[in-house]
Amino acid sequence: MAKWMPGVATFGLLCLMIIPAPGIWGVLIGGVCALAIVISAMLWLLDRMATRLLAWRGRHRARPAPRRRVVHAGPGITRKV
Repeated sequence: MAKWMPGVATFGLLCLMIIPAPGIWGVLIGGVCALAIVISAMLWLLDRMATRLLAWRGRHRARPAPRRRVVHAGPGITRKV
């Protein structure tokens, strides 16, 4: 859904509050505007949850590699790198 849709729907609802449309037309226009606002809010929340889930998954996949031991000259002397 386009980013401008919630703004247009909010503007439509404000116009209906200021200049009410008669009968069924007012109900239809108001319902469509309210539905557009609710759907865009749900998609926004879904997008935020998906972004956090993907970031969490990326952090857990990029676990640090196990440390290797480096052997130096001299018998049995090791240190972690």
